[in-house]
Amino acid sequence: MFWYPPLLILVNALLPRPTQCALLERFEDLKRNDFDFVIIGGGTAGNTVANRLTENPNHHVLVLEAGGSNANAFVSMIPNFCARTLGSAIDWNYTAQTGPVMNRVVGLPRGFVLGGTSSMNCMAYTRGTREDWDRYAHVTNDAGWSWDNIQTYVRKNERFTPPADGHDTTGEFDPSVHSFDGINSVTLSGFRHQVATRVIQASKAMGNDSEFRFVLDMNSGEHLGIGFAQSTVLNGTRSSSATSYLGPQFINRPNLHVLLHAHVTRISSEETAHNGLTFTGVELSQDSGKTLHTVTASKEVILSAGSIATPQILMNSGIGDPNTLSNLGIRTLQRLPSVGRNLSEHLVLTLGWVVTANDTDSEAARNATLAAEQLRQWNETRTGPLVDAPDLDFGWVRLPKNASIFERVKDPSPGPNTAHIEIQFLVSIFPAEFRIIIPH
Repeated sequence: MFWYPPLLILVNALLPRPTQCALLERFEDLKRNDFDFVIIGGGTAGNTVANRLTENPNHHVLVLEAGGSNANAFVSMIPNFCARTLGSAIDWNYTAQTGPVMNRVVGLPRGFVLGGTSSMNCMAYTRGTREDWDRYAHVTNDAGWSWDNIQTYVRKNERFTPPADGHDTTGEFDPSVHSFDGINSVTLSGFRHQVATRVIQASKAMGNDSEFRFVLDMNSGEHLGIGFAQSTVLNGTRSSSATSYLGPQFINRPNLHVLLHAHVTRISSEETAHNGLTFTGVELSQDSGKTLHTVTASKEVILSAGSIATPQILMNSGIGDPNTLSNLGIRTLQRLPSVGRNLSEHLVLTLGWVVTANDTDSEAARNATLAAEQLRQWNETRTGPLVDAPDLDFGWVRLPKNASIFERVKDPSPGPNTAHIEIQFLVSIFPAEFRIIIPH
Protein backbone atom coordinates (compact mmCIF):
# COMPACT_ATOMS: atom_id res chain seq x y z
CA MET A 1 0.00 0.00 0.00
CA PHE A 2 2.80 2.40 0.76
CA TRP A 3 5.65 1.18 -1.44
CA TYR A 4 5.87 1.66 -5.19
CA PRO A 5 7.29 -1.57 -6.73
CA PRO A 6 8.29 0.11 -10.05
CA LEU A 7 10.64 2.35 -8.08
CA LEU A 8 12.72 -0.37 -6.46
CA ILE A 9 15.40 -0.45 -9.13
CA LEU A 10 15.39 3.34 -9.40
CA VAL A 11 15.80 3.72 -5.65
CA ASN A 12 18.92 1.56 -5.65
CA ALA A 13 20.30 3.37 -8.69
CA LEU A 14 19.72 6.92 -7.50
CA LEU A 15 20.25 6.99 -3.77
CA PRO A 16 23.76 7.70 -2.51
CA ARG A 17 25.96 4.80 -1.48
CA PRO A 18 26.64 4.45 2.26
CA THR A 19 29.94 5.88 3.39
CA GLN A 20 32.58 3.86 5.23
CA CYS A 21 32.99 4.87 8.84
CA ALA A 22 34.07 3.41 12.17
CA LEU A 23 31.19 0.95 12.52
CA LEU A 24 32.05 -2.68 13.19
CA GLU A 25 29.99 -5.60 11.91
CA ARG A 26 31.85 -8.46 13.64
CA PHE A 27 32.81 -8.94 17.28
CA GLU A 28 36.21 -10.22 16.14
CA ASP A 29 36.95 -6.78 14.68
CA LEU A 30 36.88 -5.13 18.11
CA LYS A 31 40.45 -4.22 19.01
CA ARG A 32 39.66 -4.65 22.71
CA ASN A 33 36.98 -6.10 24.93
CA ASP A 34 37.57 -3.96 28.01
CA PHE A 35 35.99 -0.50 28.10
CA ASP A 36 35.26 2.25 30.58
CA PHE A 37 31.61 2.44 29.52
CA VAL A 38 29.46 -0.07 27.64
CA ILE A 39 26.20 1.35 26.26
CA ILE A 40 23.48 -1.17 25.41
CA GLY A 41 21.44 0.31 22.57
CA GLY A 42 22.56 2.63 19.78
CA GLY A 43 19.27 4.47 19.69
CA THR A 44 18.04 7.97 20.41
CA ALA A 45 19.51 8.21 23.91
CA GLY A 46 22.38 5.73 23.62
CA ASN A 47 24.11 7.59 20.81
CA THR A 48 23.69 10.89 22.62
CA VAL A 49 25.35 9.49 25.74
CA ALA A 50 28.13 7.94 23.65
CA ASN A 51 28.84 11.29 22.02
CA ARG A 52 29.05 13.13 25.32
CA LEU A 53 31.18 10.49 27.07
CA THR A 54 33.73 10.33 24.25
CA GLU A 55 34.33 14.08 24.52
CA ASN A 56 36.79 12.91 27.18
CA PRO A 57 39.58 11.21 25.18
CA ASN A 58 40.44 9.05 28.19
CA HIS A 59 37.05 7.32 28.14
CA HIS A 60 36.80 4.25 25.90
CA VAL A 61 33.14 3.73 25.06
CA LEU A 62 31.47 0.77 23.34
CA VAL A 63 27.98 1.07 21.84
CA LEU A 64 26.15 -2.22 21.22
CA GLU A 65 23.39 -2.02 18.61
CA ALA A 66 21.23 -5.02 17.72
CA GLY A 67 20.32 -3.67 14.30
CA GLY A 68 22.43 -2.77 11.29
CA SER A 69 23.72 0.48 9.86
CA ASN A 70 21.30 3.29 9.14
CA ALA A 71 23.39 4.19 6.08
CA ASN A 72 21.92 1.21 4.23
CA ALA A 73 18.32 2.02 5.18
CA PHE A 74 17.22 4.16 2.24
CA VAL A 75 13.58 4.45 3.40
CA SER A 76 14.95 5.95 6.60
CA MET A 77 16.86 8.70 4.81
CA ILE A 78 13.92 10.19 2.88
CA PRO A 79 11.60 12.05 5.30
CA ASN A 80 8.42 11.48 3.31
CA PHE A 81 9.06 7.73 3.26
CA CYS A 82 8.87 7.36 7.06
CA ALA A 83 5.63 5.34 6.95
CA ARG A 84 7.42 2.78 4.79
CA THR A 85 9.74 1.94 7.65
CA LEU A 86 6.80 0.44 9.57
CA GLY A 87 6.94 -3.33 9.30
CA SER A 88 10.17 -3.15 7.33
CA ALA A 89 13.57 -4.73 8.00
CA ILE A 90 14.54 -1.82 10.28
CA ASP A 91 11.51 -2.34 12.53
CA TRP A 92 11.56 -4.85 15.40
CA ASN A 93 8.00 -5.65 14.26
CA TYR A 94 6.55 -5.93 17.74
CA THR A 95 2.80 -6.24 18.15
CA ALA A 96 0.58 -5.26 21.05
CA GLN A 97 -2.83 -6.31 22.32
CA THR A 98 -4.98 -3.21 22.73
CA GLY A 99 -7.06 -4.67 25.55
CA PRO A 100 -10.64 -5.88 26.03
CA VAL A 101 -12.38 -2.75 24.71
CA MET A 102 -10.83 -2.73 21.22
CA ASN A 103 -9.60 -6.33 21.30
CA ARG A 104 -7.15 -5.85 18.45
CA VAL A 105 -3.52 -6.77 17.84
CA VAL A 106 -1.66 -3.84 16.31
CA GLY A 107 1.87 -2.90 15.38
CA LEU A 108 4.16 -1.35 17.97
CA PRO A 109 7.00 0.20 15.92
CA ARG A 110 10.51 0.27 17.38
CA GLY A 111 13.71 0.92 15.45
CA PHE A 112 15.90 -2.10 14.68
CA VAL A 113 18.74 -0.04 13.22
CA LEU A 114 21.48 2.33 14.36
CA GLY A 115 19.67 5.40 15.63
CA GLY A 116 16.85 3.28 17.00
CA THR A 117 13.39 4.71 16.58
CA SER A 118 14.88 8.10 15.66
CA SER A 119 15.86 6.37 12.39
CA MET A 120 12.31 5.26 11.60
CA ASN A 121 9.84 7.62 13.29
CA CYS A 122 8.08 10.43 11.44
CA MET A 123 10.47 13.03 12.89
CA ALA A 124 7.96 15.18 14.78
CA TYR A 125 9.84 17.49 17.16
CA THR A 126 7.79 18.43 20.21
CA ARG A 127 9.24 19.35 23.60
CA GLY A 128 6.14 19.20 25.74
CA THR A 129 4.95 22.13 27.81
CA ARG A 130 6.30 24.14 30.72
CA GLU A 131 3.72 22.40 32.90
CA ASP A 132 4.97 18.96 31.81
CA TRP A 133 8.54 19.65 32.88
CA ASP A 134 7.62 21.48 36.06
CA ARG A 135 5.56 18.44 37.06
CA TYR A 136 8.63 16.23 36.49
CA ALA A 137 10.56 18.51 38.83
CA HIS A 138 7.83 18.29 41.45
CA VAL A 139 7.42 14.50 41.26
CA THR A 140 11.17 13.86 41.42
CA ASN A 141 11.82 16.63 43.94
CA ASP A 142 14.61 17.69 41.59
CA ALA A 143 14.48 21.27 40.28
CA GLY A 144 16.86 20.29 37.49
CA TRP A 145 13.90 18.81 35.62
CA SER A 146 11.95 22.08 35.55
CA TRP A 147 11.22 23.79 32.23
CA ASP A 148 13.63 26.63 32.91
CA ASN A 149 16.48 24.38 33.97
CA ILE A 150 16.06 21.76 31.24
CA GLN A 151 16.32 24.37 28.48
CA THR A 152 20.11 24.36 28.77
CA TYR A 153 20.12 20.74 27.64
CA VAL A 154 17.39 21.22 25.06
CA ARG A 155 19.56 23.88 23.45
CA LYS A 156 22.65 21.67 23.56
CA ASN A 157 20.69 19.18 21.48
CA GLU A 158 18.92 21.47 19.02
CA ARG A 159 20.33 23.08 15.89
CA PHE A 160 17.54 24.94 14.13
CA THR A 161 18.27 24.98 10.41
CA PRO A 162 16.64 26.54 7.31
CA PRO A 163 14.00 24.44 5.52
CA ALA A 164 14.97 22.56 2.37
CA ASP A 165 13.45 25.14 0.03
CA GLY A 166 15.13 28.05 1.84
CA HIS A 167 11.92 30.08 2.16
CA ASP A 168 11.54 32.98 4.58
CA THR A 169 10.34 31.46 7.86
CA THR A 170 9.33 34.75 9.50
CA GLY A 171 6.06 34.21 11.34
CA GLU A 172 6.39 30.41 11.28
CA PHE A 173 8.36 29.97 14.52
CA ASP A 174 9.84 31.93 17.42
CA PRO A 175 13.65 32.11 17.09
CA SER A 176 14.03 33.23 20.71
CA VAL A 177 13.04 29.80 22.05
CA HIS A 178 15.40 27.81 19.84
CA SER A 179 19.10 27.03 19.53
CA PHE A 180 21.06 27.31 16.31
CA ASP A 181 24.31 25.63 17.33
CA GLY A 182 23.32 22.25 18.80
CA ILE A 183 23.83 18.82 17.25
CA ASN A 184 20.48 17.42 16.09
CA SER A 185 18.83 19.38 13.31
CA VAL A 186 15.30 20.78 13.64
CA THR A 187 13.53 22.60 10.83
CA LEU A 188 10.23 23.66 9.29
CA SER A 189 8.48 22.27 6.24
CA GLY A 190 10.53 22.58 3.05
CA PHE A 191 7.58 22.04 0.71
CA ARG A 192 4.31 23.73 1.57
CA HIS A 193 1.27 21.72 0.52
CA GLN A 194 -2.05 23.39 -0.22
CA VAL A 195 -3.81 21.56 2.61
CA ALA A 196 -1.18 22.58 5.17
CA THR A 197 -1.32 26.21 4.07
CA ARG A 198 -5.09 26.31 4.34
CA VAL A 199 -4.99 24.79 7.83
CA ILE A 200 -2.83 27.68 9.03
CA GLN A 201 -4.97 30.27 7.20
CA ALA A 202 -8.13 28.89 8.79
CA SER A 203 -6.53 28.89 12.23
CA LYS A 204 -5.47 32.54 11.92
CA ALA A 205 -8.95 33.49 10.72
CA MET A 206 -10.60 31.99 13.83
CA GLY A 207 -8.98 34.51 16.18
CA ASN A 208 -7.16 34.29 19.49
CA ASP A 209 -10.23 33.23 21.48
CA SER A 210 -10.74 30.03 19.49
CA GLU A 211 -9.46 26.68 20.75
CA PHE A 212 -8.02 26.31 17.23
CA ARG A 213 -6.22 29.66 17.30
CA PHE A 214 -2.84 30.04 15.62
CA VAL A 215 0.14 29.49 17.93
CA LEU A 216 3.45 30.79 16.64
CA ASP A 217 5.65 28.11 18.20
CA MET A 218 4.38 24.95 19.87
CA ASN A 219 7.81 24.39 21.44
CA SER A 220 7.74 27.60 23.46
CA GLY A 221 6.26 25.84 26.49
CA GLU A 222 2.71 26.92 25.60
CA HIS A 223 1.29 24.83 22.78
CA LEU A 224 -2.53 25.08 22.75
CA GLY A 225 -3.78 25.88 19.24
CA ILE A 226 -2.66 25.18 15.67
CA GLY A 227 0.83 25.80 14.33
CA PHE A 228 3.55 24.84 11.90
CA ALA A 229 5.11 21.44 12.59
CA GLN A 230 8.82 21.22 13.37
CA SER A 231 10.74 18.11 12.34
CA THR A 232 14.17 16.56 12.83
CA VAL A 233 15.25 17.03 9.22
CA LEU A 234 18.47 18.51 7.76
CA ASN A 235 18.67 19.64 4.14
CA GLY A 236 15.79 17.40 3.13
CA THR A 237 17.18 14.29 4.86
CA ARG A 238 16.31 12.68 8.21
CA SER A 239 18.35 13.90 11.17
CA SER A 240 18.53 10.97 13.62
CA SER A 241 20.78 10.27 16.57
CA ALA A 242 22.89 8.20 14.17
CA THR A 243 23.38 10.97 11.61
CA SER A 244 23.88 13.68 14.24
CA TYR A 245 25.46 12.36 17.45
CA LEU A 246 27.37 9.70 15.50
CA GLY A 247 27.86 11.95 12.48
CA PRO A 248 31.10 12.27 10.45
CA GLN A 249 32.70 14.69 12.91
CA PHE A 250 32.22 12.22 15.81
CA ILE A 251 32.20 8.65 14.54
CA ASN A 252 35.96 8.47 13.96
CA ARG A 253 36.91 9.38 17.51
CA PRO A 254 39.51 6.74 18.46
CA ASN A 255 37.82 6.12 21.81
CA LEU A 256 34.36 5.49 20.29
CA HIS A 257 33.54 1.93 19.27
CA VAL A 258 30.20 0.89 17.72
CA LEU A 259 29.36 -2.79 17.20
CA LEU A 260 26.35 -3.62 15.05
CA HIS A 261 24.23 -6.81 15.04
CA ALA A 262 25.04 -7.19 18.74
CA HIS A 263 22.17 -8.83 20.61
CA VAL A 264 22.68 -8.43 24.34
CA THR A 265 21.62 -11.48 26.33
CA ARG A 266 22.33 -10.22 29.85
CA ILE A 267 24.40 -7.92 32.02
CA SER A 268 27.30 -9.68 33.76
CA SER A 269 27.55 -9.23 37.51
CA GLU A 270 29.56 -10.25 40.56
CA GLU A 271 28.48 -10.66 44.14
CA THR A 272 30.95 -9.76 46.88
CA ALA A 273 30.55 -9.54 50.62
CA HIS A 274 31.98 -6.02 50.69
CA ASN A 275 30.35 -4.34 47.69
CA GLY A 276 27.25 -6.48 47.20
CA LEU A 277 26.09 -6.83 43.59
CA THR A 278 28.43 -5.23 41.05
CA PHE A 279 27.76 -5.11 37.32
CA THR A 280 30.95 -5.70 35.43
CA GLY A 281 30.11 -6.14 31.76
CA VAL A 282 27.78 -7.37 29.08
CA GLU A 283 27.15 -10.73 27.45
CA LEU A 284 26.14 -10.65 23.78
CA SER A 285 25.66 -12.76 20.69
CA GLN A 286 25.78 -12.14 16.96
CA ASP A 287 24.54 -15.56 15.83
CA SER A 288 21.24 -16.16 17.64
CA GLY A 289 22.94 -17.29 20.84
CA LYS A 290 25.16 -19.97 19.37
CA THR A 291 28.26 -18.05 20.44
CA LEU A 292 28.37 -15.80 23.49
CA HIS A 293 30.88 -12.98 23.87
CA THR A 294 31.61 -10.85 26.92
CA VAL A 295 32.86 -7.28 27.16
CA THR A 296 33.75 -5.58 30.43
CA ALA A 297 33.01 -2.09 31.74
CA SER A 298 35.31 -0.67 34.40
CA LYS A 299 33.08 2.32 35.15
CA GLU A 300 29.48 1.77 34.05
CA VAL A 301 27.12 -0.37 32.02
CA ILE A 302 24.50 1.99 30.56
CA LEU A 303 21.26 0.26 29.60
CA SER A 304 19.51 2.29 26.90
CA ALA A 305 17.67 -0.34 24.88
CA GLY A 306 14.22 1.21 24.79
CA SER A 307 10.99 0.61 26.66
CA ILE A 308 10.71 -3.03 25.58
CA ALA A 309 14.26 -4.37 25.37
CA THR A 310 15.51 -2.63 28.53
CA PRO A 311 13.23 -4.53 30.95
CA GLN A 312 13.78 -7.71 28.96
CA ILE A 313 17.56 -7.47 29.43
CA LEU A 314 17.14 -6.59 33.11
CA MET A 315 14.98 -9.65 33.67
CA ASN A 316 17.39 -11.90 31.77
CA SER A 317 20.04 -10.56 34.14
CA GLY A 318 18.10 -11.55 37.27
CA ILE A 319 16.62 -8.12 37.99
CA GLY A 320 12.85 -8.09 38.33
CA ASP A 321 9.94 -9.82 40.00
CA PRO A 322 11.15 -13.02 41.73
CA ASN A 323 8.03 -15.00 40.84
CA THR A 324 8.30 -14.13 37.16
CA LEU A 325 12.02 -14.85 37.09
CA SER A 326 11.73 -18.20 38.88
CA ASN A 327 9.06 -19.31 36.40
CA LEU A 328 11.61 -18.64 33.66
CA GLY A 329 14.40 -20.44 35.48
CA ILE A 330 16.32 -17.21 36.18
CA ARG A 331 17.91 -16.68 39.58
CA THR A 332 16.86 -13.42 41.19
CA LEU A 333 19.81 -11.12 41.89
CA GLN A 334 17.84 -7.95 42.56
CA ARG A 335 14.18 -7.90 43.55
CA LEU A 336 12.40 -5.17 41.53
CA PRO A 337 8.77 -6.26 40.96
CA SER A 338 7.92 -3.32 38.67
CA VAL A 339 10.43 -4.28 35.95
CA GLY A 340 8.56 -5.29 32.79
CA ARG A 341 5.27 -3.83 33.95
CA ASN A 342 3.20 -0.65 33.66
CA LEU A 343 4.05 0.24 30.06
CA SER A 344 1.42 2.61 28.68
CA GLU A 345 0.93 4.14 25.24
CA HIS A 346 -1.40 6.64 23.67
CA LEU A 347 -3.91 5.93 20.94
CA VAL A 348 -3.76 7.22 17.38
CA LEU A 349 -6.98 7.41 15.37
CA THR A 350 -6.99 8.46 11.71
CA LEU A 351 -9.75 10.25 9.84
CA GLY A 352 -9.58 10.64 6.07
CA TRP A 353 -11.13 13.26 3.79
CA VAL A 354 -11.37 13.74 0.06
CA VAL A 355 -9.80 17.10 -0.81
CA THR A 356 -9.58 19.19 -3.97
CA ALA A 357 -5.84 19.83 -3.58
CA ASN A 358 -3.73 18.13 -6.24
CA ASP A 359 -0.42 18.00 -4.32
CA THR A 360 -1.13 15.26 -1.79
CA ASP A 361 0.95 12.09 -1.67
CA SER A 362 -1.99 10.21 -3.19
CA GLU A 363 -1.02 11.68 -6.57
CA ALA A 364 2.35 9.91 -6.55
CA ALA A 365 0.80 6.72 -5.19
CA ARG A 366 -1.41 6.56 -8.29
CA ASN A 367 1.23 7.71 -10.77
CA ALA A 368 4.53 5.81 -10.92
CA THR A 369 6.02 8.35 -13.35
CA LEU A 370 5.32 11.22 -10.96
CA ALA A 371 6.71 9.18 -8.05
CA ALA A 372 9.92 8.56 -10.00
CA GLU A 373 10.23 12.26 -10.82
CA GLN A 374 9.84 13.19 -7.15
CA LEU A 375 12.46 10.66 -6.12
CA ARG A 376 14.87 11.91 -8.76
CA GLN A 377 14.31 15.51 -7.63
CA TRP A 378 15.02 14.57 -4.02
CA ASN A 379 18.16 12.67 -4.97
CA GLU A 380 19.59 15.41 -7.18
CA THR A 381 18.60 18.56 -5.27
CA ARG A 382 17.12 17.52 -1.89
CA THR A 383 14.00 19.52 -2.75
CA GLY A 384 10.39 18.68 -3.53
CA PRO A 385 7.61 16.91 -1.65
CA LEU A 386 9.86 14.12 -0.31
CA VAL A 387 11.88 16.47 1.93
CA ASP A 388 9.17 16.64 4.60
CA ALA A 389 7.75 14.31 7.17
CA PRO A 390 4.02 13.70 6.60
CA ASP A 391 2.96 15.83 9.61
CA LEU A 392 3.10 19.41 8.27
CA ASP A 393 0.89 21.18 10.82
CA PHE A 394 0.07 20.31 14.43
CA GLY A 395 -2.82 21.06 16.72
CA TRP A 396 -3.10 20.80 20.50
CA VAL A 397 -6.51 20.96 22.20
CA ARG A 398 -8.07 20.24 25.58
CA LEU A 399 -11.30 18.57 26.53
CA PRO A 400 -13.87 20.78 28.30
CA LYS A 401 -13.60 20.92 32.09
CA ASN A 402 -17.01 19.28 32.37
CA ALA A 403 -16.22 16.42 29.96
CA SER A 404 -17.97 13.27 31.18
CA ILE A 405 -14.73 11.26 31.19
CA PHE A 406 -13.50 13.31 34.15
CA GLU A 407 -16.36 11.86 36.18
CA ARG A 408 -14.55 8.51 35.93
CA VAL A 409 -10.86 9.41 35.73
CA LYS A 410 -8.67 12.18 37.00
CA ASP A 411 -7.47 14.76 34.47
CA PRO A 412 -4.05 13.37 33.42
CA SER A 413 -2.68 16.68 32.17
CA PRO A 414 -0.25 18.65 34.37
CA GLY A 415 -2.21 21.90 34.04
CA PRO A 416 -4.70 24.01 32.06
CA ASN A 417 -2.15 24.97 29.39
CA THR A 418 -1.35 21.41 28.32
CA ALA A 419 -3.37 19.52 25.73
CA HIS A 420 -5.27 16.27 26.08
CA ILE A 421 -5.32 15.66 22.34
CA GLU A 422 -2.69 16.10 19.63
CA ILE A 423 -3.86 16.63 16.05
CA GLN A 424 -1.60 15.98 13.06
CA PHE A 425 -2.60 17.23 9.63
CA LEU A 426 -1.24 14.79 7.06
CA VAL A 427 -1.13 14.69 3.27
CA SER A 428 0.33 11.19 3.20
CA ILE A 429 -0.88 7.62 3.06
CA PHE A 430 -0.49 5.91 6.43
CA PRO A 431 -0.55 2.10 6.78
CA ALA A 432 -3.88 0.98 8.21
CA GLU A 433 -2.32 -1.68 10.45
CA PHE A 434 -0.50 1.00 12.47
CA ARG A 435 -3.42 3.33 13.04
CA ILE A 436 -4.02 2.56 16.69
CA ILE A 437 -0.81 2.74 18.70
CA ILE A 438 2.27 4.82 17.97
CA PRO A 439 4.94 4.86 20.71
CA HIS A 440 6.24 8.01 22.36
